Amino acid sequence: MRRIDLRTLGVMLIALAVGLAWAAYNLTQAGLVRDESTVRPLVWAVFAAPAALFVGWLIARRREMGMAAACCFCLYFFSFFVAQRIESLAVSPEQVATYVHSFYFWTVLVLHAIVGVGMAIWRAQSLDVPGRA
Repeated sequence: MRRIDLRTLGVMLIALAVGLAWAAYNLTQAGLVRDESTVRPLVWAVFAAPAALFVGWLIARRREMGMAAACCFCLYFFSFFVAQRIESLAVSPEQVATYVHSFYFWTVLVLHAIVGVGMAIWRAQSLDVPGRA
């Protein structure tokens, strides 16, 4: 049975929560406007959570920098494709045009939250087996 390293779990979850809060704030600031003035908030909306999770991972386990970079980059990169596919299946093209991909951006945040929590739990699991020397 694996034990949970509460420090690692806590640091990574707090970092993820900060990143998700910053992403949600920027997404709400952009609203339904999609022009030059909303590029920066929309970039932050998809970049903040993986970047914050990466920083939290480094604070918790500095020796895993390579794995943290690879996993957080994959979370950032592949969430675009997964969110777009979910949007194409769940929302009609007329609604997409009306709400200018709002569903897509919120789906990215939900994906970041779910996968980020999973990654935090995964890294917080210790390989120590109770009762063994």
